[in-house]
Amino acid sequence: MRSLSGMVVSTVVVGLLTIAGAARADDPGVTHGQQLYTKYCASCHGADGKGNGVSGAELDPKPSDLTQIAKHNGGKFPFYETMLSIEGRSPTGQNEDTSLPGNAKGHGSPAMPAWGEVFSRQELAKGTSLDLQLQTTGKIMMITEYIQSIQAK
Repeated sequence: MRSLSGMVVSTVVVGLLTIAGAARADDPGVTHGQQLYTKYCASCHGADGKGNGVSGAELDPKPSDLTQIAKHNGGKFPFYETMLSIEGRSPTGQNEDTSLPGNAKGHGSPAMPAWGEVFSRQELAKGTSLDLQLQTTGKIMMITEYIQSIQAK
C-alpha cells in the first residue's frame, strides 16, 4: 500500500509541476496558497513576501525577500527547489551550506520550521496517515504557487 500511495503522490507532483509554470493570481491553487502563506509564512516574510514580517525582525539571518527568487535565478522561478526548501529538504545538487539563489538557508533550523514536518504532524493528528504525504505535498505546492505568483517582474 505504501508504494501505491508513493506512486499517487509522484503522479500528482509531476502533474502539478507541469502546470506550475502557469501560476496566475486567479488560479484557485494560488488563492489557497496565499491563505496558507498568510497563516504560516507572512509573520516572518511579510504579507507582501519581501521579508518584512513582524516576527522576522527578530531573526538572524533576516527572512528572505521571496519576490526576488526568480530574479536571482536568471529570471526563472525554481519551483521544485522552492518546494524542497519549504519542506525542509535540500534541493538536489546543493550542499547543506547553500540555499536557493536569493533565498537564505533557514528552513529546518530553529529560526525557520521545516514545514513538511509541521504539516505531516497536523495530518497525523487528524488521523489521515494514508494520504499524509499527499496532503503535505499539496499544501507546500500551493504555497509555492503563491510565491511564484508574487515574483518581481
